[in-house]
Parts: sequence; C-alpha cells; structure tokens
Amino acid sequence: MFELQAASAAEYLRRAGRIDKSEPASVRELAGGVSNMVLLVELPERGQRFVLKQARGRLRVAQEWLCPLERIWREADVLRQCEEVLQASATTRKGEPAGNSHRQIAAITPRLLWEDRDNYAYAMSAAPPEHRTWKELLLAGEIELSRDLTEACAELLALLHASTWNQQAVADQFDDRSYFEQLRIDPYYRWLLQQHPDREQQLQKLIDSVASNRRCLVHGDFSPKNLLVWPGKVMLIDFEVGHFGDPAFDLGFFLTHLLLKSIWASERAAEYQGLASQFWLTYRADMLRTIDNDEIAALEGRMALNLAGCLLARVDGKSPVDYLNEKQRDTVRTRARRWLAEPQEVLRGLAADS
Repeated sequence: MFELQAASAAEYLRRAGRIDKSEPASVRELAGGVSNMVLLVELPERGQRFVLKQARGRLRVAQEWLCPLERIWREADVLRQCEEVLQASATTRKGEPAGNSHRQIAAITPRLLWEDRDNYAYAMSAAPPEHRTWKELLLAGEIELSRDLTEACAELLALLHASTWNQQAVADQFDDRSYFEQLRIDPYYRWLLQQHPDREQQLQKLIDSVASNRRCLVHGDFSPKNLLVWPGKVMLIDFEVGHFGDPAFDLGFFLTHLLLKSIWASERAAEYQGLASQFWLTYRADMLRTIDNDEIAALEGRMALNLAGCLLARVDGKSPVDYLNEKQRDTVRTRARRWLAEPQEVLRGLAADS
C-alpha cells in the first residue's frame, strides 16, 4: 500500500491519472481524526476541492489501538446508504412549505467521487472553506446558532434511524459489527471493565444491551466534530463504524458531547444541558411517527445507559477528550459512575425542559 501523506499526495494523484501531470495541486492534512489520513486537495485551475481519505491500521492515540484497513469500504457503503436516505427524504418533502428556522438548514452527506481499492483510499466532495465543525461552535459558546443545529441534527439522526428501522435489506448489508466492536465497544466499554472493576455488572449489562438490540442503521460516530456547518447546510461525515445495531448508542454517544460541554463551561451549564434536552425531545417526537410508545420507552432506557458509559469512556477510555481539566474529569467520572447504577437520573435531566 502506498501510504499517503500531504507531501506525496499530489504525485500519487498524477500517477493514478486523477489529475494532469503538470496540473498544480495544493494538499494539506485535516486535523481531528485518529484512525485515518485525511487530506484536503485543492485544484486551483479547475476551481475544485475534494477530500482524500486513507485508512490507517494503527490509530494515533496513546494506547495501542488497531483496526483492519478494510473498514474504509464499510465507510463508503454506509455513506452511500445515508445519501440514499437523504435523497429519498428530499424527494418526499419536495414542495412542502418551510417551517421553523431549523428547516432552512439542509442536512447532506459528501458525494463519493472514486475509490482506490489497492491503496485503501477514496475521494469525496469537500465542505466549502468557510465551514466550521459544530464542535468548534459549541466550544466558542455559540449557543443561539446551536439551537437551530440541535433540531436539524436531531431530525437527521431520527431520519437515518426511522428510515432503516427493521429493514431486512439494510440489516443484511450492514450485519458485520466487527469495526464497531474494535473502534467503539472495545476501546470504550470493554476498556472500562479494566479501569472500573467495581462497575463490571453495569458495564457488562451495557455491552450486552448494545449487542442484542439491533433495530436500524447506526452511524456510530454521530458527534459535533463530524457535523460540518456553513450557512444553510450541515454535512455529516465519518461513517466507518456504521452498522445495523442499537440506535441507543448513537444517542448516548452524541448527548455525551453536549453534557461534557456543560461541565467544561460550568457558568453556562444550563444552556448546554438545554441543548441536550432539546435534541432528545426533537428526536423522540420524530421517532414516534415510526415506533410506538413502548419501543421509545425501551430505547430511552438504553440511551441513558449508553450516555453514562460514553461519559465515563471519554475520561477513562482509550480516546479521552482533550479540553477538560483534572477537576472536570473527576466530575464527569463521578457523575457517570453514578448514572451507570442509576440511569433514571439521566432521563429526569433530559426531560427537564419538556
């Protein structure tokens, strides 16, 4: 495999015939990922830009963390599936009158441009230069814009889940959960078994719950850093751990990020907690068009347990967040350990604004 780097990517593209031999190309590495090399390629003569992505076998974290390169093809397949769901939804809703302001934020995915099977790489369309990640906006304290994004992204996640709920063809295509196990369950939940042996019973219950409740397509990395924002648009990226599984993981994983921000910015904690409540209540209302009250109640309970597990994993797992100080990490740890034993506390907090 030709290992791509920013310095060598232009020559790789010329040799592969993707760009002309004399065509100038600007390439730089995009920050934020630990499992892939992600490069932004700009072609000034064409006025084009795209993202070139290649899988890495060893993830760039302090603890040893390995995963097969073939996972990049799962990412491409899940990307195609999500694009189909969004296109079908856009066709169905064509001609509907505009509603609240968040409906002016269109949810999209990148377009898959081409694949290089020999080198475990593919290219996709890029967000415009002015985009920011939702994580950046949250850390900058931009709560007002985040309120609209919260509803738009809750509707997006509900759409992906509801559109594939109990769909056998999707279940068959994305049945393999090995990459999800290696990149999420092992470094998050199973790693915690070693760090918190006194919570073994609750953590094993969580692991078993995620394995046994398979309902729909799960993104597996639905977080503010993977939601790119610019005026009127939000783009969902990073699909490599997508699988047919338990939507409660997506919910717990996402809400963890909002609650972590509430601990990080303690003076504005109520605002970030409000976003978490808003997300859950919007998602819940949308899902009730597809599933019944009993199913949503069961999902709610599993979501609370995943939220507690993900919170603990983001301070004591293999990929801890980098913006909390030690006192804040202790606060997260104490709260998450308590919630593992009493997940109903999570539900009371998320329903506070209902």
